[in-house]
Amino acid sequence: MRIAQLATNVECVPPVGYGGTELIVHYLTEGFSRGGHDVTLFATGDSHTTAHLVSVTSKALRTNEQYRTTQWQAFDIQMMMKVREMASEFDVIHNHMGYQALPYLADLDCAVVTTLHNGIKTYCAPIFKAYSKLPYVSISNAYRRFNYGDLLNYVATIYNGIDVDAFMPQELGRKYLLFLGRVCRDKGTKEAIEIAEKLNLPLKIAGKVDALDQEYFDTLVRPRLKPSLIEYIGEVGPEEKLALYAGALAVVYPINFEEPFGLVMAEALATNTPLMAFDRGSVRELLIDGENAIIGNTVDELVQRYPELQKFDRTKCREQALKFSNQAMIENYLGVYEKLMQPSKTR
Repeated sequence: MRIAQLATNVECVPPVGYGGTELIVHYLTEGFSRGGHDVTLFATGDSHTTAHLVSVTSKALRTNEQYRTTQWQAFDIQMMMKVREMASEFDVIHNHMGYQALPYLADLDCAVVTTLHNGIKTYCAPIFKAYSKLPYVSISNAYRRFNYGDLLNYVATIYNGIDVDAFMPQELGRKYLLFLGRVCRDKGTKEAIEIAEKLNLPLKIAGKVDALDQEYFDTLVRPRLKPSLIEYIGEVGPEEKLALYAGALAVVYPINFEEPFGLVMAEALATNTPLMAFDRGSVRELLIDGENAIIGNTVDELVQRYPELQKFDRTKCREQALKFSNQAMIENYLGVYEKLMQPSKTR
């Protein structure tokens, strides 16, 4: 099968630090290549892949100080011009870029599909409505409920996958709570600090601070940092992340939005690390309350239930994580591709 994977220009593939979408694109690209498929990856020039790489920018835009964010969309357009130019070379084009690609994909002769990794905001909703008949994949059932499940042409729900073997449990003496992810209101960094303070436990915060979230960090996070108690580490790579999971009593996950999936949940489970999570979005699709997680609606509820977590059989965490393997994701997407290609074979 001739497969094109279309990533964003914001992060490289795989991402150096934070970048959930780009990590999924990496897993799919390399998995399809290992399976003998002819794969082309449209991504930044500093991406690393065994597939054929097509780029319009030499490095990820988020780390490229040459261009302002207002100029990033120009590279999206250039990328889509490349996709259209090469479209006849593919059996299927898989869009992970988002709404920017939809007008360019609408009239191509090959099969196309878009995985929706982020919630549909009001400013881009008219674009999705205009191209509602195109095939879409949701990354959880919760995603559909909160993102036009009755309007868009969802052809499948496919959970994101992780390399489960890369997150083998390591016990390094669990002594702290861990917040891992983008530092912002949506991810609940402030609430994570409150939970740690109320439990009188150390908290390690690992993740990037985007420019739009700098004020949040400066006003609600930075003033509460304390040496050896509330610590901000910054972005971390795969090895550092694994070590952080291994030393964590629990991952604190007090999200303030309808999380579409949440790779951190799957990764934590794979390392036998339970979670303390707010009941939002896809949380109950990934976690089992009272078995591998404490799920509640407030900071105080999670704090009050913390003693339950200490009684968990941690091996139950990894058992749950095995449901979210990258191999299962790869096989499910191949099934979608084959289904979408059927009409084109009869034309």
